[in-house]
Amino acid sequence: MSNQEQSDHQSQAPVAPTPPQLPSWIEPSAFETVFREVCPEFKQVKDFKAIPALGAGENYATVMLRLNAEVELKDGSSKNISFMMKTAHDSEIFRQMMQIHDVFVTESEIYREVIPEFEQMYREVGLEVTFGAKSYSLDVQSPYILLEDLSPRGFKNENRLEGLDMEHTKAVLNKLAQWHAASAVRVSNKGPYKPELCMGFLKESAREMMRSMFEGLWSIFIECAKSYEGIDEYLGAMIAAKDKFMEEFLRLAEEEKRDFCVLNHGDCWANNVMFQHDAFGKIKETYLVDFQTPRYGTPAQDLYYFLISSTKYELKTKQFDYFVKYYHDRLVEYLKLLNYSKKIISLKDLHILLYKYGMWGYATMSGVMAAVLLDPTEDIPADSFFAESDAGIKFKMQMYSGSRYRKHCEMLLPWLYNRGAF
Repeated sequence: MSNQEQSDHQSQAPVAPTPPQLPSWIEPSAFETVFREVCPEFKQVKDFKAIPALGAGENYATVMLRLNAEVELKDGSSKNISFMMKTAHDSEIFRQMMQIHDVFVTESEIYREVIPEFEQMYREVGLEVTFGAKSYSLDVQSPYILLEDLSPRGFKNENRLEGLDMEHTKAVLNKLAQWHAASAVRVSNKGPYKPELCMGFLKESAREMMRSMFEGLWSIFIECAKSYEGIDEYLGAMIAAKDKFMEEFLRLAEEEKRDFCVLNHGDCWANNVMFQHDAFGKIKETYLVDFQTPRYGTPAQDLYYFLISSTKYELKTKQFDYFVKYYHDRLVEYLKLLNYSKKIISLKDLHILLYKYGMWGYATMSGVMAAVLLDPTEDIPADSFFAESDAGIKFKMQMYSGSRYRKHCEMLLPWLYNRGAF
């Protein structure tokens, strides 16, 4: 699980995190080619700083840095330039995960190949669509993602603890529909994506690692859930589901290829979406960020992941079907615009997919939603979400026993249970 690129999060002011240990290669000379790319009149660097870009408790998967540079131009004047950079955590769990799915290679592919291709597809039919920040390349061997800093243009996250309101939710669903439509048309026209973009962590080689991680996670979740209101009705089903989840996910990952598929963002939640507003607070633009875990499969993955993790409590179940209808309307619009050559999925069939692949809803509720709704916490270990250390267990107990999460969970558990999601 991962958060993203900008520090302008508007929840309670978090405690300042302990600065990460910077890789030795992060020095001004490594970035001079990029300085020249964004500023042709660049002469030399006057000042350069790399600082943590996210508050405590806002990032668990990678180190996010904001790079601030003051550069001198050829005419003697100065200019301030900033970038966002993602680097790797120095944790054993992260190293194991990287061996199975190299998130930096995958995300680089998305920025270098997939996004430009999708945006060009829309450009050719007369619609300007931008999916995210501009990316840059460096001549280094270390893992990194270097991006435009969106904050000077007014982009920011909404408050993850409060959840997204109706208009912000619809803005994200519209962007997801654009992304999903382009991905489906691209496969229809050109064939499959590269393997690293298709499977994410849902593959046989990751079975044992993922089972080990998630069994520990869900054991603590079920232990905490025993105190939830009304739990007796579905506790048995939750316990039974825990022991078969990985096998069921791997089975469904094969089965879903026979249904309508898209390139899922894979980690679409509140901190991985940036909004730009006008002077009156109206949404001008919506960007997706953090493309570490894309996966070609059912759109039910992104829909459950986003709608359950990131919408307001009052909207989460009451407006779920409306949001699906809104997404479907936009999806059909963009599929037609891009001249999709196959049969367009009906709203009825989309709902069937959401029931068929309802395990994504349960997995979201018992996984990422718990971290989304957790108050910012100081000094969280990088691998705390999956680690079986004392600190990791303490962190998971905090997630699953918090009053905010419990409130959402007590609403969602019966709703998901009655949909057959277990």
